[in-house]
Amino acid sequence: MAIVRKPDESDDEKLGLEINNGDYQALKAIKEKFNFNDEEAVLRFALAVLKQSQSDTLYIDDETGTRVGLQPADSLRSKTDGEPTAK
Repeated sequence: MAIVRKPDESDDEKLGLEINNGDYQALKAIKEKFNFNDEEAVLRFALAVLKQSQSDTLYIDDETGTRVGLQPADSLRSKTDGEPTAK
């Protein structure tokens, strides 16, 4: 899986990303599964859901109907000093 920041296309007003391999395949699969217009719509929806969340846990129903809490992995979170916990 790969999402890579493109530093020469990023500044305080925009973020340039390259999405490929497994992450791009997952993005395309989500687009098809939920009938989104395009991959950008998938990302807009995901951002809106996360922005509206009142905590760091989101709940979904899995394939058996069981409610499951989802949280970001520690490796995706910043330490208190703002630096990533893992690279």
